[in-house]
Amino acid sequence: MKLEEFLSENKTEPLQEIKYAIKKIKATEDYVLVFLEDEKIMISLENYFKYGVKDLKGLDEKLYDTFKNEERLLKAYRGALRKLSRKDHTIKQIREFLHRSELEKDEIDSLISRLCEYGLIDDEKYCIGKIAYYQSSLYSAKQIRMKLLKDGISEELINRYFNNDDEYEKALKLAMKYSKDKGKSSKALKQNILVKLTAGGFSYENARKAVDSLNINNENELELLSREYAKALRKYEKKYEDYDLRNHIYAYLLNKGFRNEDIKEVMEEENEQAS
Repeated sequence: MKLEEFLSENKTEPLQEIKYAIKKIKATEDYVLVFLEDEKIMISLENYFKYGVKDLKGLDEKLYDTFKNEERLLKAYRGALRKLSRKDHTIKQIREFLHRSELEKDEIDSLISRLCEYGLIDDEKYCIGKIAYYQSSLYSAKQIRMKLLKDGISEELINRYFNNDDEYEKALKLAMKYSKDKGKSSKALKQNILVKLTAGGFSYENARKAVDSLNINNENELELLSREYAKALRKYEKKYEDYDLRNHIYAYLLNKGFRNEDIKEVMEEENEQAS
């Protein structure tokens, strides 16, 4: 660019009546604070040099309004930078954040464009990273899609980078994790795992297949039932007795998923030992 063109583009009008005296100027790495009588204004380095602020004794009404308007954008932009410095966000998330600053749509679009241009917002990179995280955390395909769509990732990007070929493997890993739950019969435990898997977004087919593949040890079923009986007895014996006590214990064990005939057998054995 020729010197004449630069001077023409950056030509500023002379100040009118000074209404806001400049008391102090403090420069930082990426903006300048101009201290007035009762306030301070944040301005960009670009405008600091453009308007020759270091040589000004004060601001007129027009320049004051120019700087105040720019300050809104600077604060919103710096807020977005702080948010992005903590973790990645999508265009949608940052747009919603900037909207709370009461900026106009074109102002938000401009800031979003700048952040994207600098590589600070990248929906594609965000999509790839989140898919890897959700997959490793054993989220179902349905959960992954819902989370990405909620974050503002397009269907096109999701379809490009995500497939659900390993849904059964994820369901099985989760089922094995849930199978470590204690205090339930094998039947109740399997039912509970099935509910958790389907509630988590896995298809019934994959959830059922995963549960059926579990090798849950049933050898100690009666031993477990006896422990649960003792627990129920301690829980209810201070409140109930005789028939009521027996009914509450029976309901408790039935709710745990134990078979009716096993419950009766254990309760009869316990009663015989107690008598």
